Amino acid sequence: MENLLAIETSTAVCSIALQTGDGRVKEKRIEGRGVHSEYTVLFIEELLDRAGLQVDDLDAVLFSNGPGSYTGLRIGASVIKGLLFGKSVPLYTYPTLISFAGQQLQRDASITVHAVIDARRNHLYYQQIKKNEENLVISDPAVLELEQIENKISGADIVIGTGWNRLNFPDKETVRRIGLEGVSAVNLIWSWNYEGLKVHYEEAEVELFEPEYLTMSQINNSPIKG
Repeated sequence: MENLLAIETSTAVCSIALQTGDGRVKEKRIEGRGVHSEYTVLFIEELLDRAGLQVDDLDAVLFSNGPGSYTGLRIGASVIKGLLFGKSVPLYTYPTLISFAGQQLQRDASITVHAVIDARRNHLYYQQIKKNEENLVISDPAVLELEQIENKISGADIVIGTGWNRLNFPDKETVRRIGLEGVSAVNLIWSWNYEGLKVHYEEAEVELFEPEYLTMSQINNSPIKG
């Protein structure tokens, strides 16, 4: 197994996860306003120290690339640029919404996951991930009005992310809802180790990459960059 450091700062969750060569995964996380600036570096240092690893021992760094909050993503990106400056460790970025489905699909490959992030006004960032026979079917990411998303959810589906509590959909009693507890850097590691999801990783140049920041200009019902 590889030594993987995963960083999730796209929402109010600051989550850092480390997979070591023996396959064990450890996570440090905290939720709250403004936590990223105080805890991102601290959690990275604690996890590496406990595992007896240096940055150079990592096989890759995985980053949840948005969409999401400007502040959290900017801090996460800045930390990575400092951490990997002058290092040969590769950086891979991953769509935040797709990452939400990582652990859920490992547990039950037949489910449909609706990944959402609050986009303010009457909108959520939205992406659907489901298993269709032997293949994963993933919709294009979009900024949609609440009612548009509500019409897509039914039965034993799972809704994961932030802003889901603003939805009022049919079958509300049967649909499973997962809030901030479903936002985790561990999702990035699950996605890396899941063949059907790993293909969505992109290698990035450390000095040049920019996350998918949440901006008000994107809230117009049009698809966002996938």
